[in-house]
Amino acid sequence: MKTVLLSCLVAVFSSNPAAGDSTEPAADSTVEDINRVDTLLFQPTIDTAKALLVTNPVNFERHLTQTPTIALFKSMFVPGWGQIGNRRYFKAAVIIGLESWFIYSAVQHGRDASDYRAQWEAATDLYVRRSLYDSYEFSRDKRNKFTWFAGITIFVSMFDAYVDAHLSGSPREERNNRIELEVQPDDSGGANARLSYRF
Repeated sequence: MKTVLLSCLVAVFSSNPAAGDSTEPAADSTVEDINRVDTLLFQPTIDTAKALLVTNPVNFERHLTQTPTIALFKSMFVPGWGQIGNRRYFKAAVIIGLESWFIYSAVQHGRDASDYRAQWEAATDLYVRRSLYDSYEFSRDKRNKFTWFAGITIFVSMFDAYVDAHLSGSPREERNNRIELEVQPDDSGGANARLSYRF
C-alpha cells in the first residue's frame, strides 16, 4: 500500500508543472520573446567628443630638453646641473649659490668643531675646558644645521629638475612676456604698480 502511494506521489510531482511556472519557452513564443531579458542592464555610452578634441599630433616627449631621470641625478651630484640641462639658468644660479654656501658653511663649522674638540681634550684648566666645550657645541650645532639645509636644498633641486624636464616638451609662452609691469589706480587717487617675473 505504501509503495503504491509513493508511486502515485512521484508520478504527480514529476509531471509537467503549470504553464505559469514553466521555465521553458512556450511553443508559440517567438525568437524575440525568448531573447528578451527581464532586467535591462545599464550600458554607458562612450563619449567620443573628448577624444576628438585632440587634434595636435605632435609628440611632446620628443621635445624634452633632457630625460627627467637624468636631470634628477645631475642635480643630485652637481648643484644646478639639472636646471642648466633644462635651460633654467636663473634657477640654476640660485641653487648653485645656496648649495655652495650651505656646503661650505657645514664644512667650515665641522672643521671648527674638530679643532675645538681637540683643544678641549688637551686643556687642563677647568674654566678653559668649559669655554672650549661651549665653542665646540656651538660649531657642532652650526655644522648640523647647515648640513640639513644643504640636504634639503639638494632634494628640492632634484625634484625641481625632474618636474621641469617633464614639462619641457610642452608648449611655452614667448620669452618676451616673462617680465610684466602692471599699473592700476587705487581708491585713494594714487596708483598701484606690480612687477612680475616668470622663471
